Amino acid sequence: MATQLRPIALTVSEPRPGLFHWALLESQGEHSEFESRFAMAEEPYDSFEKAARAGLLNWLKLAGDDAKHGPRTAEKRTPLVPAPGPWTPKAHRKTSTA
Repeated sequence: MATQLRPIALTVSEPRPGLFHWALLESQGEHSEFESRFAMAEEPYDSFEKAARAGLLNWLKLAGDDAKHGPRTAEKRTPLVPAPGPWTPKAHRKTSTA
């Protein structure tokens, strides 16, 4: 199963005049609603541009060594389930002594 590009958005807010914070938001569903904030500036920046550049650099870091393809979701693995049937693992098989 191929991994998907993570739906991440960069936003910059100005909670007080002249102080800017970046945040990376991720959508958890199929819709375009970005609710989950998973990375944000620890300290404010003195301009929108500085905050936006810092946020973009952090976004790019999420791609790790694969900057060409961007940050990907983890591959979902299906757990192995034994096939139904009347079988018993070898270690637990009863041997007949007849």
